[in-house]
Amino acid sequence: MADIQPFRAVRYNFDIAGDVSLHVCPPFDVITPQLQHELYDRSPYNIVRLELARRGLSDDPYERAAETSQTWKDSGVLKHDEEPSIYVTEEEFEYRGRILRRRGFIAGVRLEDYDQKVVLPHEGTRSEWVADRVRLMGAAQSNYSPLLVIYRDDLRSSVTNLIRAIAGGEPTVVFEPPDMPQLRLWRVTDPGTINVIQSVLRDSEIFIADGHHRYEAALRYRSAVRSEREVRFDESVNFRMMLLVSFDEPGLITRGYHRLVESATDNEFAELIKSIELTCHIEEWDPPHAATATDRIERFAIELGERKGDEVVFGLYGKERGKFHIATMKSPPQAENALEHSEYSYLHSHVIRPVVDQEREEQIISPHHDPELIARRVDDGSARMAFIMRPVPLDEFVSIVTRGWRLPAKTTNFFPKPPAGAVIQQFGETL
Repeated sequence: MADIQPFRAVRYNFDIAGDVSLHVCPPFDVITPQLQHELYDRSPYNIVRLELARRGLSDDPYERAAETSQTWKDSGVLKHDEEPSIYVTEEEFEYRGRILRRRGFIAGVRLEDYDQKVVLPHEGTRSEWVADRVRLMGAAQSNYSPLLVIYRDDLRSSVTNLIRAIAGGEPTVVFEPPDMPQLRLWRVTDPGTINVIQSVLRDSEIFIADGHHRYEAALRYRSAVRSEREVRFDESVNFRMMLLVSFDEPGLITRGYHRLVESATDNEFAELIKSIELTCHIEEWDPPHAATATDRIERFAIELGERKGDEVVFGLYGKERGKFHIATMKSPPQAENALEHSEYSYLHSHVIRPVVDQEREEQIISPHHDPELIARRVDDGSARMAFIMRPVPLDEFVSIVTRGWRLPAKTTNFFPKPPAGAVIQQFGETL
């Protein structure tokens, strides 16, 4: 049973913090070193100082994040909301030439072990990233960015219609960061409204769309606290702040999560190319000459299209310097289930793994969603090649998740990612 609760968020105080649009940032796992510096320069109160403790500028970045957070609270930059609330959101963004809106709501969701079949994962994780988030939670006693999760509404779309009605009013706050979607936020305290949402979604499964590392960190941190003392049922450590979005929301977009071949040796790279040529038909794609490298990658991703039937297709950038190729698997091995049928599983299991073992793969192949970063890294020679991937179809996603299976790490790329800093979950005796 999904237990969804309002909570007393910590939020920026306009009177002291000033323009809140300057203070939010993307979640930790998509912030490049260059973007980190830009965010630091943007505002002395940018939440990157707390969200990205892993790359903090001190001997103990986690303690530095905790100290900074406490300083902001003491000075009034951050303050607690007085009443438990849910926070309705509307993100407005451009996608392939269209202006889209994605509505949802942020609430506390009770942590459930995966075997309870309430919160459902769909991809693997890397232990060092989970450990990083656990250390931050332990030091700062807070979560700064919500997970993105998906739910199924009832047949009358009760929650969706309620959220749309709320979003028709005057927002509590509007964030207009220069390089992220506009975010409008409505604080909701009415018990009747909250009860409707809780009742409708009580029997809904919660699908993790973005935030597996943060969710597993929350489970691990809860276990660590339980090992030291008794944890009461309603303590906030039992909950995780999440942005809940309906499966039927028009602004729910998925994109491919690409793979960058970085520090492979000459021999490893040669073997990888052999594996690709052995398993795939390869066709060169001629990009528009006037476009930038970033634009060409984005257009290439569109050219790859959406998956049809049993085909297995992925793109290559940098197999030959500056060139694009479309790789179509010649005879994909028979898949026994939806997980094996995923293009990501085919890539990792039948192209990469025969020549690079799993431990080495994690060292030389990294997931990235940003076309600009991929273009820059391949073009300047700091990476050798990129696999440009198509998005996982939503029906395939559901088929895999509901069976308890997991795709390779960083497979889905739901867009946009909810920002860090709009609302903050602080641990305490209650939510």
